Amino acid sequence: MKRKLTLILFLLGIILISNDAMAQRGVITEFATPLDPSAKPTPIYVGPAAGVNIMGHNMNVKHLDFVGQPLCPDFVDAAGLGFYAGLTMEYLIGDVATSNSSVIVRAMYNTYPGSVTVDGDNLPVAVENSSDYLNTVTEHSLDINSSAVTLEAMYKFNPIQGMGLGLVAGPVFDYHLSKTWTQKFMLVSPNNVAFEPVEGYVYADNNRTILIKDNQEIENASSIRIGLKAGLQYEILLGSKFYVVPSVCYNFGITSFNSDYDWRISPLQIGVDARYALAL
Repeated sequence: MKRKLTLILFLLGIILISNDAMAQRGVITEFATPLDPSAKPTPIYVGPAAGVNIMGHNMNVKHLDFVGQPLCPDFVDAAGLGFYAGLTMEYLIGDVATSNSSVIVRAMYNTYPGSVTVDGDNLPVAVENSSDYLNTVTEHSLDINSSAVTLEAMYKFNPIQGMGLGLVAGPVFDYHLSKTWTQKFMLVSPNNVAFEPVEGYVYADNNRTILIKDNQEIENASSIRIGLKAGLQYEILLGSKFYVVPSVCYNFGITSFNSDYDWRISPLQIGVDARYALAL
């Protein structure tokens, strides 16, 4: 309970300090701020940005190639954890002294991994030197690896003058640098059985795993992704010309990642921008 109270007081202290600093910006700064600019020349704000992608591959990939397994399941909605990193720039809109909006442009590198596991059939196997059978437990898995260079153009609006809270929204354009997947059929139990090798497949884990697709290019995957990103951010001033901006945004995939399936890449993105004022 004490830890929770301490954390709440700490966060409130940051907000109060940030808001107090913003109220004084017109007096103590050489440049304008995003929230309460002075009458100095309109600046741009530049710096690094980084964060995590909590992945949502909203997809329904139906029975991938697996000869002899007509009951190979559909793979639905893969999840994963990726990251993004790059550069950001913000430019105030309108009159410097009263502006409460801006345009934010980011050039980023993104990773969009994902994985999904589906229970397989309980296949019977004969016990050696016996008439008994054992039921096996099997699983199918699909691992996705994708990376992209990204350009974002966001509009930011501060609904409350003098507060760091901002609403952001805008389009996202991705160009995929890599797009591969690995599909496996695995024996989970019992531990003393293995697949009998069949020509045409690659085996691993002492023949307990069949690599149906081994880091292969995703067929008919699009190189271009267009998304719509929206969320919240909060600006925290750390000096006369420097501030950090934690943000939470949902990046909804408008275009399908693959022409064969209904597949959209839509990560929840949590990260921090750091921006430094540069006079024009």
